[in-house]
Amino acid sequence: MIFEYSELKQYVEEDFNRFYEMGFSEKQIFPAVLNEYEHGEDFCLLENICIHISLVLNYMKKNLKCDEIVNELEKLLSGDIEDKLETELGNEYAKFTVDLSIIRNGGGCGIQKT
Repeated sequence: MIFEYSELKQYVEEDFNRFYEMGFSEKQIFPAVLNEYEHGEDFCLLENICIHISLVLNYMKKNLKCDEIVNELEKLLSGDIEDKLETELGNEYAKFTVDLSIIRNGGGCGIQKT
């Protein structure tokens, strides 16, 4: 992963806001932001997980529906990945776990706007 967790979180928020302000729908923002990173040379599972977490937090702020992203995130987190995350994130692991707990305990990602 090229960026520290906090840096990546900030960049994802900037990308999210850019697409949101351009009028992208909640279903369009997720793939648009993910596409900004997934073709990068050093894109890895850890970066993918961090992007998902950052996106969910941004969706929650805007009260957008993000069940699909949360489901994908849980799939990415399945298996024996916890030790690797802690090792790779280093000092940023505490921030990561706080954000993940917000998602897991946050009661969802809003309701679909009609």
